[in-house]
Parts: sequence; structure tokens; C-alpha cells
Amino acid sequence: MTPTAGKPNKSKWNRFMPWMNIWTSSIRYKWMLLLFLFSLTPLLAMGFMSFSISKSTINKKVTEYSEQLLRQTAENMDTRLGIYKDMMMQVVGNNEILSMLRVLDRTDAAQYDLDSLSLTTKLSTIIAINQDLQSISFLSSNHYIKGIYRWNDRSNEKVSPFLRTLEDGSNFRWFPTRLGTYVDSLNSQNVHVFSLAKQIYKTSDDSPVGIVAVLDIREDVLKEIGDKTTKSNMDIQSFVIDGSGQIISYPDNQFLGKSVKQVLGESGYNQIIGAPSEELAFPLKHDGQRLIVNYKKLHTNDWIVVNVISESSLYKDTNRLLQIIMIIALICILFSIITAMFLANSISNPILKMIRLMRQVMSGDLSVKFMVKRRKDEFDILGENFNYMVTRIDELLQAVYEEQNHKRVAELKALQAQINPHFLYNTLDIIKWTALLQKANNAAEMVSLLSRLLRISLGKGEETVTVEEEIEHVQCYLGIQKFRFNFHIETFVHLDADVRTLRTPKLILQPIVENAILHAFTERESGGEIHIRCMKHPEGGIRFEVADNGCGMEQALVKGFRAHQETSGEKLGGIGLSNVDERIKLICGKMYGLDIQSELGTGTRIGIRLPFME
Repeated sequence: MTPTAGKPNKSKWNRFMPWMNIWTSSIRYKWMLLLFLFSLTPLLAMGFMSFSISKSTINKKVTEYSEQLLRQTAENMDTRLGIYKDMMMQVVGNNEILSMLRVLDRTDAAQYDLDSLSLTTKLSTIIAINQDLQSISFLSSNHYIKGIYRWNDRSNEKVSPFLRTLEDGSNFRWFPTRLGTYVDSLNSQNVHVFSLAKQIYKTSDDSPVGIVAVLDIREDVLKEIGDKTTKSNMDIQSFVIDGSGQIISYPDNQFLGKSVKQVLGESGYNQIIGAPSEELAFPLKHDGQRLIVNYKKLHTNDWIVVNVISESSLYKDTNRLLQIIMIIALICILFSIITAMFLANSISNPILKMIRLMRQVMSGDLSVKFMVKRRKDEFDILGENFNYMVTRIDELLQAVYEEQNHKRVAELKALQAQINPHFLYNTLDIIKWTALLQKANNAAEMVSLLSRLLRISLGKGEETVTVEEEIEHVQCYLGIQKFRFNFHIETFVHLDADVRTLRTPKLILQPIVENAILHAFTERESGGEIHIRCMKHPEGGIRFEVADNGCGMEQALVKGFRAHQETSGEKLGGIGLSNVDERIKLICGKMYGLDIQSELGTGTRIGIRLPFME
């Protein structure tokens, strides 16, 4: 596989991975999935089992019911066909009818169609007893003798099959359904009929007369028998075929007289006609429909009663049950989703809330509280312990802060106690005047600068001085350094008038200027400059800046300072840049302090941001 061909699969996998991460990382979605599966799986299993059991039960019951209906239909048809045989025997065994037929049959052969009012009257009595009969006719080799109605088509092609009954002796012969046209002196009518034929014998010696009696029976009677027997909510189609597969009776008249292949196909035809069984049920697929076919052979003749059930009709109730199960399943799924979301949220929301509170604590906000709902569950207990822990941490931090503050004040007071300011100032003043009297002007100037520096440093024991005093303090320090090292560094002070009287923590500029003197100009003998500025900060408060054009600092030192590490191993009186930054944050707050910008070979700019302190 080429790399290009593999990209789509990788893209699909990458799209799938976020979903995997959701389901494997979030406790909310894990609970939702778990609850959803536990509620849905039994429901689907029960629904599937109910559907399968009901389908199997309905199939079995309907098949048994169809077989019962089939037997009942076949029994009813055998009974009815037996009645027709009895009626035939009444006709052929009636001596009066036999005498009339023998007289009529001896009539001139040139007159093929014969009609007798006496015969018609006699037969009408028999017809009146059973309305199933359409007509009674008689055939011989010479004549067609009209009974009730006259056949409209009396051609040799139509008559000859009935004359073959003479070859059957005393047996009955049944003929399939045909569309017969019957006429009389008043009207004509077309009726689908099937026929029963039998040769007539003399009652005296049982010798054949040579005449065949034909009963034409309406096909509707078989259809009515099938409809009455199979009348139910199920769509059962019942019809009758003969031994060759020709349809004798069918709900739709257009199939009468046609082969059963047109209804059940070649497969259905072969299974019915070719099977030796008297009774059989089998599944069949025909014209895209799945059918269940039952058939039973009649005892009266070779005819077969067939019941056909469509599986779509058979499983109509089952499908309705399936629809109900699906609707119930959808409702349960929605209920399961809502319940799963509610339960998952009730578990995950307190956890997520506590995570958010922990992040606030990590950022320094110790005022957060977990709202306990007094349910006295595990989350309430966890929330109470969390609140106690945060409160305890806040108390400990306050205690540490106060301890450090007291320690710092104590150190300052100890320093002040060790050095009596008035004694020190008077002593330095005497040294200055002695130096002046002895013409040691430089010494006098250094003593004067030292006296002013100490006066501002010690002050009255306060933590803050005015901006103007802080600037004066660093100028005194620079004056002393010039006398000590005789260096040539130009210093410039830029002080805005509106910040002069504002207050600032004392001794914050001197360590920064000292750091510049000791490290920024080690490789430069001249041209060094230090700019000290103080102005209002655009975002509020005041800002000091100490900028030099020295050698600059390495980025590792800058990053180290930002990580609250010391940038230099050398300190003045134990006070370094990091200590200055920590002291400002301790006095003014964590949002204030130092920031450093430096590049090698260009210089360093150290900024100090302070709040307004009056």
C-alpha cells in the first residue's frame, strides 16, 4: 500500500480516536454507557424472546387450525358431492323418467335435439329440492335430450367427453368446471358449472340403456363451502382442483378451468400432484410471497381441496406485536437515556465541581467552598472534608505569613536596637567636621553620604519611605561607590513630580543598582550608563525602572529568576534580587514585584511595579 493510499484510513482512525477518548476518560460517559447497556440489554433480550416465542406459537396454532379447516372443508365437500350422487341415483332409478327416456331415444335419429314437456315437469320436482343443480340433461349416441335447460353448445366436441361415460359401466364420472350457456323459450344464462355423469341401466335386469344422465351443478356451491368453512380473521384462500391440476373452484372466476400452476407455480403443482400423500402441508415461495400450502384429497373422487395462507397474513398479529415491542423499546430507550444522564450527572457533577474548586485552590484562591446539600452521602462527606482542608490550609498560610512578618519586624528592631541612631548620627557628624578641619574633603563627603544613607535605611523603624527618599538613598550609595572604586559610570535619575510623595518599600533600588555595578560593566572601563526612572504605571500604581547598557544577562539566568531562583550568588547584606522581589510581594501582594528584560551585549532593564501607597 502506498503512503497516499493509507492516509484516508489514518484520517478515519484519527476521527474515531476522540470518541474513544471520551468513553475511556470521562466517568460521566462511562456511567451513562453502563446504565444504558444494563437497562437496554434485558429489554432487547425479552423483546426478541417474546417475538420469537409468539411467532413460533402463532405459526404452530395457525397451521393446526388450517389443517382442521382443511379437513372440515374436505368433509363438507365429500358430503355435498355424495348428495349429488344420491340425486343422480334418484334420476336414473326413476322408472317414469327411464320410460320417457327410452321412448324419446327411439325417435327418428334425424332429429338430434329432443324436448319433452312431461320429462321437464318431472325433473323440475327434483331440481326444486336442491337449488345447487343448474340443469339435468341426457345424452345417447343418437340424441341430446333436454332436461331443464338446453345446452347452447351441443357440438360433438362438447358432447363426446360425456358419452365416454358409457365406457365406465355403472361408475360415476366427474367433469371439471366449464362456462355453460343455458337457453329455454324465455331467456338464456351463462353459469360456471361442474358436472356429474352416469350411465342409465334398466331396473328390471340392470342392462345398460345406452343413455347418459348429466347433472350440471353450479360451481358457486363449492366456493360457498370453502368460504363458510374458512371464514375467520385470517386470510385463508381455499380452492379445489382435480387430479390433473385443473382448477374446479376458485374465489376468482378467471382462474376456473385453468391449471393450478398459474396460482402456485411449477413447484406448487409438482408438490401437490406428484405427492403420494392424501394430506400434506408445505411452505412455498411464489411471486415473491411466502406461503403455507395445505391440501387434502377427497374420498368421493380424485379432486383435491387446497388451502393457501400467506405468511404476511399469518404473522400479521406477530408483526403488530413486534411494532408494539419496538415502540415500547423506543420509549424505554429514551427513558433509559434520560435516567442514565440524570444518574451520571448526579455522580459526575459533584466531582467536576470539586475539580474546578481544586484548580481555584491551586491558583491561590483559598476562599472557595463546596456547597453541601445535606444529603449525607459520600459527596457531602467529601465536600465537608475538602472545605475543612482548604480552611486549614488558609489558616496555616496566614500563620506562616504572620510569623514571617513578625520575624522580619523583629530583625529590623534588633538591628535598630544594636545601633543607636542618634549616637551613630552624632558620631558621623563629629567625624565629618574633623575631616573638614584637617582638609580631608573626600573623607568628609563620604561620611556625609554614609550618614544620609543610614538615616534613610534605619528611619523610624517603618517599612516604607517616600519615593523621593528611596531615590536619595540610592544616590548616596552611588556617591560612596564612586569614592571606593573610582569608577566612571554615568547615572541619570528621571523622577515624575506626581510620584515624589508616594510611598514605597525601602531598600528596593540599591540591590538592583549594586547588581548592575558589579556585573554589567566588568569588561567596560568607560561609557557605562545607569538610568533610574519612576513614573505612574499605565495599569495603576507606580513603576521603577533601572536600565543599564552593560553586557546583559544570559536567558537561563532570566528564566531562573522568573522561577524564583537567585540570579547571582553575591548579595549585599544578604539581600539579593530574589529577596527584593519576595519582600515586595510580601508587603504589597503577589501581583507586584520585579520583571527582568535583558539581552547579551545590549543591556538589562529591571522593572518594579508597586501599588499606590500614601
